[in-house]
Amino acid sequence: MLMKILLCLLTLALILSAGEAVWAIDVECPIIADTLLAGHSEEHNTNCGGRTSLRVKGYQGIVVFRFDMSPVEGQRIEGGILTAYCKAISGDAAGESFSEKISTISSDWIEGTGDYTVDEDSATFDWPGKDIADEWAEDDNDGLGRNGVAINAEDVINGFGDSIVNSEGIWDFVVGEWTEIILDAELVQGLVDGTQYGIVVWRDTTGVNLDLASREDAGGANAARLVVQSGGGAVDAQDKLATTWGELKSE
Repeated sequence: MLMKILLCLLTLALILSAGEAVWAIDVECPIIADTLLAGHSEEHNTNCGGRTSLRVKGYQGIVVFRFDMSPVEGQRIEGGILTAYCKAISGDAAGESFSEKISTISSDWIEGTGDYTVDEDSATFDWPGKDIADEWAEDDNDGLGRNGVAINAEDVINGFGDSIVNSEGIWDFVVGEWTEIILDAELVQGLVDGTQYGIVVWRDTTGVNLDLASREDAGGANAARLVVQSGGGAVDAQDKLATTWGELKSE
């Protein structure tokens, strides 16, 4: 009995000094879907879920990656790394590396299998897919309706519609190479908690074309990757203190 009391007291001392018991591990979450949401006037109602190249180009090219977050379900997240493969850079910055912007997408969506294929059942710039909803959001969050459609994909990315914007960073893209993008803990936590439905790569200007590989490219060898930095199951010091003290008193 004396030995157990001493062990409990030592446990309490460690908890009070640390404040919280945590551990950090890297967990890879497999990709399960990706697509291009194309807002060009001739492409806004087309699905691109089957393409091998996904083009980032302002509102004309919004690239979305979705991952299976079940390996870290219920865990506290400390951050993450999105790794994407650059297939080509063209347009006004042909051959150059440049920075892109990262956010979540706050609406569910259906990947589809199209290649600029007109489709109402799968995700396009205009809608997330028939089985999800007729529109991306309930409100025109950004006030920038395009092609006669008031509500579109832009209303659920880039901080609109409760989506989460990643901290500013400089991400260099080089043709034929991988780029690691550091993700905020809040952004990844939203994916884990199920309030966000993917990671978006976008930019606020057109004229520069960044082609990223999809999971259909090279038999999946160039698919985007997500490694989550998990704090595991965080243990609150006060909860642990109460539990340990209760065990001690029950003896």
